[in-house]
Amino acid sequence: MSENTLTYPEAELAAELDDAETTGDGDQEPAKNSAEDSTPAPAKRRTTGRSRTTSKAGKASVRRIADKAEQIIDTDEDTRALAAELIGARSVGVADLTTAIMEAKRSPVESAVADLVGVQSGSVPEATVHLVGMGRSEMAALVQLVSALSDVKLPEKVPAKSTDAALTLVEPVRDAQIDQHALDQLQSLLSK
Repeated sequence: MSENTLTYPEAELAAELDDAETTGDGDQEPAKNSAEDSTPAPAKRRTTGRSRTTSKAGKASVRRIADKAEQIIDTDEDTRALAAELIGARSVGVADLTTAIMEAKRSPVESAVADLVGVQSGSVPEATVHLVGMGRSEMAALVQLVSALSDVKLPEKVPAKSTDAALTLVEPVRDAQIDQHALDQLQSLLSK
């Protein structure tokens, strides 16, 4: 069965009938299937498989992606690098960063900011417990955020054990003064 048969079955049948008439005996009529005579011919379908019109939702989505790409182009290289690290983009390039941001289920900055607020708003024991309860990826995001947006010196290597990491980080993270303008810019960049 050819692809043409699937998309234009009546054309294929007509071609077969023409071939039978030209090669066969002029007295003999080609056999017809009675089921074909009683059913209407299927509607013709376009072979492209795509609709001619794009939905409004599709246009809005494309527009959001284009706007995000422009925003990334206008962002300084340091903020782009931090955003790429936090979101897990393959590179700081516009295409990779736009794709990573638009595909992310949620912004990693929101979680890191919430953890920062939790550590800074509680007492030292509460902050330590909060840090101990964080996962490795959450801890890494918090460390990246604090390192990039404050002047606090954090250890280059955070201990792997959660209690040791919490004890090492609790005081510097509590003392960190985050550059609010840089944080707002980063949050805007990583939002959809």
